[in-house]
Amino acid sequence: MHVGSARIEGHADVREIVPSAHCVQRYRRRMPVREAGIAPVAQRLLDVLEAADITGWPPGWAVSDRSAALWAVAPGDAIAFPLAPAEAGPAGRWIALTCLRRGER
Repeated sequence: MHVGSARIEGHADVREIVPSAHCVQRYRRRMPVREAGIAPVAQRLLDVLEAADITGWPPGWAVSDRSAALWAVAPGDAIAFPLAPAEAGPAGRWIALTCLRRGER
């Protein structure tokens, strides 16, 4: 399921973030969107990713045995997305692997 990509400005390595199908499913489950259909979910997810802080460190609540090259941490530090470089496509394209929400496992 491709919902588009979030354009990132001001980061040296990340130009865009493409949410994986798993990320979209997790976002939909963890951040309920009341409107029907995928379009409202996709738009909110892309907006969150575009506003996120890109960092090499996960938030303290998201630390696990899995590592990620970079993290997109949403404003307010309640949602985080582990990122991996895309295997194909232009330089600067990263994949949001999943959506983590503070206080949930």
